[in-house]
This record gives sequence, C-alpha cells and structure tokens, in this order.
Amino acid sequence: MDKQPFRIWTDGGDGRPTMAAGAMRKPWFGELEGELRSFAVLGDRCGMMTPGVFEEALETVRALRPDLVLAVGDLIEGYWRDVDSAHAEWDELDGLVEQMGLPFFPVVGNHDVGSELMRRVWEERKGYGHYALRVGGVLFLMLNTEDPPTEMPDALIDVIKEATDRFHREPERGDDHMRLFFQSIMERMEPSELVGLSRIDVAIGERQLRFAEQVLADNADVQWTFVTMHKPGWKSESPAYERIMEMLHDRPFTVFAGHLHAMEHTAEGDQQWIQLGRTGGHGHGSGPESEHLVLWVSMQDGRPDYRVLELGGMKRIEGYAPQPHHPEGQEGALK
Repeated sequence: MDKQPFRIWTDGGDGRPTMAAGAMRKPWFGELEGELRSFAVLGDRCGMMTPGVFEEALETVRALRPDLVLAVGDLIEGYWRDVDSAHAEWDELDGLVEQMGLPFFPVVGNHDVGSELMRRVWEERKGYGHYALRVGGVLFLMLNTEDPPTEMPDALIDVIKEATDRFHREPERGDDHMRLFFQSIMERMEPSELVGLSRIDVAIGERQLRFAEQVLADNADVQWTFVTMHKPGWKSESPAYERIMEMLHDRPFTVFAGHLHAMEHTAEGDQQWIQLGRTGGHGHGSGPESEHLVLWVSMQDGRPDYRVLELGGMKRIEGYAPQPHHPEGQEGALK
C-alpha cells in the first residue's frame, strides 16, 4: 500500500505552525510510516500511580502493534521542588516509552507541568507544549491545558507527595491511602485554599489558540480530526475551550481528555468527546469506568471505531497451564 504523507507541526513563534524537521527537543517519539489503520490511547499513568500498570499497558500495546500511541498526560507524578528529581522521573518514563518502540505522541498534564519549575523542565527536555500531526486524511491536534500552569498551595503539594509515597510503597492499600489523603487535605489546608479544588481549570493561551486555528484552517480537507488535551474542557467554564469548539465547527471530530481517571463517552452525530479512564493512576470509583485500560481505535474509511481494552481482562498466555486430560474422579472422557 502506498505510504501516506506524515507531517508534524510545532509552534514556530507567535502561534505560526512550522514543519518540525529534525527537532532536537520534542515531546513525541518516532514517526509514522505507511497507512493509519489503528492507534491506541493511554489514560493517566499518574496521580497516585499503581506500580507496574503502565508497563503492562506498554507491553500489551507493543504486542498489538498499533500504528501510533497517544497519551492524555499525567505521565509522571511530578510536583517536584528540585530540578534533579523532576529530570530523574522523566528519565524513567522516557526509558519505558523508548523501550516500547512505537510512535508515541503525548500531551502535557497538570502532574507533568504543575509548577513553573516543572514547566521549565518540560521545555528543557521536550520543547513544545502543543503541536499537531497529520497522517493521510487524519489530523491530530495536541493541546496543552496547563498554559500557564496553575500553581498549587505548598500545603497541598506536601499532602500529594506524602500520599504518593504511600501509594508506591503499599499499592494494595490504595483506598486507605486515599481516605487519609482527603483527611489530610481538610486538616492542613485553609478554607480559602479548599475553595475551587474540585473546579476544572483549563488554561489555553492566545498563542496556542492561534496555532490551533491556523492548523485547522490549513487542514480543512481531512476526513477526521482528533483533538487531545489533558483536562476535559467540556467540564470547565473555559472561554478558550469554547473557542476551540467554534474552530472545529461542523467537521467530524473526537476530543480525547483524561484527568478524572474515569472512562466516559459522549456523541452528537459525528462529533465525540471521550474522557479516558486510567492507565496506572488511582481510581476514583469501583465501576467499569474506573478500570485500568487502553482505548483501541480502528480507522475504517476515514472514520474511527472504538474498543476499550481493560487490562484486568487481558491475560498473558503463560498463565494457562496444561491440565490433566482425565481429571481425577472422572471414569473417562468422551472422544
């Protein structure tokens, strides 16, 4: 089959899309070759991460061989106060992604750039907070909802780091740790600081909006547009998100987001909103929407078809040991 053109744009300055040729610092890994037939989307790895889950997801994805992999952010626990610790956590994450060996295109989450220090580390390593790519008739617009990041109170960061350490040491007691986490927030934060913690603040700056508008205008001929962001803008009161929706207008699109660690799907005709569940982060519920998962997307005639792969329901073949042909207690077996 003929190779479909692969193009990727970064912000060349003041929101002007520029072809990313030989970029030294970039948030993505690899490039796509050939037709886009399928891709995988990963949910939040972090936010009280359960060790090993994200690695299992990468192993599963590597075995299934999609053409590319998207991630909705929160790839590290973050919220570091020192540069060395932030780099060390990114070194670990980048090593896992490189080992997977597939084209990988993430967006940034609040854990990834939750402070000015974390933002500087991201820019030093990755360069771009927003970008876009096109494969044949499919466009991917990768947005940054932490532009600029929302600085958290020191008291909240202390509680988050303490709870994260407990989760990593005793993942089997996750529910207990989460109860203690919320108790600590109530005890150690001022009432004024508690106000708005449940609010979803989506920050998309003017430069990024200009970039998105130009990319969409330059690629008005695509069959489908996928917009990936960390925070679900449709659950916010963000004027910037509303402007993105106005830009998309009546074209067929899907918006992917994460942040809330629960799987949800909403559709209005050829326009869809998918909130990814978790791929390692702690669950906030007990229903199927809170399972660790990978979203599988198959492209058929320019249209997406979705399947949710729950990691708890996928088993390695080595787990199925041989059984006796005639179990003890049976007199015989039908042939």
